[in-house]
Amino acid sequence: MTEEITKHIPRAKTTAKGNSISPVWVIPIIALLIGAWLVFQSSTQENISVEVTFKSAAGLEAGKTLVKLRNVKVGELTEVRFTEDLSEVVVVMVLTGISSEIITDTTRFWVVKPRIGVEGVSGLDTLLSGAYIEIDPGEGGKPMQKFKGLEEPHLYQLGNPGTKYILKSDKLGSLNRGAPIKYRGINVGSITRYKLVENNSYVEIEIYINSPHDKYVNKYSRFWNISGINLELGAKGFEFNMESVSSLISGGIAFTNALAPEDIEQAEENKLFTLHATEELDIEEIVTFGAPVKFYFENGVSGLSVGAAVEYKGIHLGTVTKVAVEENKEKNNLITYAIAEIEPERLPSDGLNERLSHEQRVKNVYHYFDHLVRQGVRGQLKSNILTGKSLIVLDVFTGDKQARVKYTDDYIIVPTVAETISGLVKQINELLARLKSMPIESIGNNLDEATLNINNLIKSLNAEEGGMTGVQVNEALSELSRAARSIRVMSEYLERHPEALIKGKNNE
Repeated sequence: MTEEITKHIPRAKTTAKGNSISPVWVIPIIALLIGAWLVFQSSTQENISVEVTFKSAAGLEAGKTLVKLRNVKVGELTEVRFTEDLSEVVVVMVLTGISSEIITDTTRFWVVKPRIGVEGVSGLDTLLSGAYIEIDPGEGGKPMQKFKGLEEPHLYQLGNPGTKYILKSDKLGSLNRGAPIKYRGINVGSITRYKLVENNSYVEIEIYINSPHDKYVNKYSRFWNISGINLELGAKGFEFNMESVSSLISGGIAFTNALAPEDIEQAEENKLFTLHATEELDIEEIVTFGAPVKFYFENGVSGLSVGAAVEYKGIHLGTVTKVAVEENKEKNNLITYAIAEIEPERLPSDGLNERLSHEQRVKNVYHYFDHLVRQGVRGQLKSNILTGKSLIVLDVFTGDKQARVKYTDDYIIVPTVAETISGLVKQINELLARLKSMPIESIGNNLDEATLNINNLIKSLNAEEGGMTGVQVNEALSELSRAARSIRVMSEYLERHPEALIKGKNNE
């Protein structure tokens, strides 16, 4: 009975447990594999340790400050310590994710933090994130682990194509780092640094011309300073020139290729150029050479000096190189004269080219002047009543008697005529008309307004930064403001007393 009852009791089916993994362990195993992969990847990555020396560690902190390449993290600071003499700080950093081959003696490091300069405001994002160190790999070079950090950000980096050139100048003037380089009025580069050469004989200014504008720089390029205000009283009268308010404050440089032949190759990198004061050629800068021409002036050479121009219908043909007197044997007295160097390249003659010898080119210049004199051209001393300066002009005088040039062993003599009173009267009328048409008062008002706006901006920036950024700028703007007031005062006085242009100011 018991056995029968037992037969009818249901029994559970059991199976042997295999080696399968419970689903509960899937997620921990995946996490373990990912962690193992990250550990393996980290162990196989190349960690590069470098030391960079800075004058100050302001804003830098070990374990927090990052190292970036084009805003991508490539490392971090691990240690900040002093040098043995306590004069500088050494920053130790570990770089990852980049090859040790790019860390060479051409690599540069600098601290990125908020800065205000002539090139603009930069590093504002670090106000929240904190300062970081920027790295520029450079190109080529030998492997290196210890570096001298830059105290200012580098203005050009790998990936920004362009060419570096060097300018030689007697003095720096108002030029500053970041000041613009202009070509035909367009910003094409900037000043990257400047320093005195070892013997202190001149200032070396490094500039960087961005691509594709660097192709315009060739061995004939002429660089000049466009900083500040240029006021000049010369033979052509009163000249006022100011490139821009920004160049007045921060300085600037321009260049031209007016003297360069066509299809000239670009100048090689680091070529040394001279930085000139103005765009106009100096007396020492005759294009190649000059053919000497002599002018006699019986009525004197008042106002004429070395460096004065020789012009024909407003075109510059040469430069006065000597002003002196000699004995006039015919009249038993002294006579004044001037010698000028006429530049062959400025004359419209197909025979004046580089294939001719020096003697042949001089002969062609003399032949051309002989032709001009036969057509009635004479030399005349032209004085400027405002400045007292003079220049030599060549013009046609129809009423003059027939004449020819005279040849001597060293030069030719070109006949001259005396300056007439009608020419002086015409000059006075032109001067008064030009003065009347000049919006001097409007210029003064605009300068005052620009000065006020920029001054307010500098004060605002200084208040935010708590620094001395605007001190030099404020001084320059003060000078500009005084200049504007002087122009306005002069304008008002001349409106009341136009005769002062001739007689001078009456102090009564």
